[in-house]
Amino acid sequence: SECCHPLPGDRIVGILQAGKGVDVHTIDCESLIGLADEPERWLDIIWDTDKIGEMHLGRVNLIVLNEPGSLGALSTVIAQNHGNISNLKIVNRSNDFFEMDLDIEVTSVKHLTNIIAALRASSAINSVERARG
Repeated sequence: SECCHPLPGDRIVGILQAGKGVDVHTIDCESLIGLADEPERWLDIIWDTDKIGEMHLGRVNLIVLNEPGSLGALSTVIAQNHGNISNLKIVNRSNDFFEMDLDIEVTSVKHLTNIIAALRASSAINSVERARG
């Protein structure tokens, strides 16, 4: 699902979509709040072990210092931790900071968590959180 970007290792739930199949969400996705009164659409699902180790998209929200080298430091940290940036969107810009959404190719929730920890250790990054639906 595009709202929460579930990754192997996340607890997930399937939601039946009439005529479309099943949308997969993390169990804590905010999109599920509106579906609480429709338990007949909920499916208890788990990750296919064949998918573990493949690349999946994880999304993070970052606040990065607006200074020379910040984007280079950001991309270096991600590359050193074996992730790959697939999309970057600047959401807000000020004289001091950039707020951005970043899609990173990772293998699991643990992989994304390691990248987030490494980003938090970078002086170029003011804050980073996993995006939630």
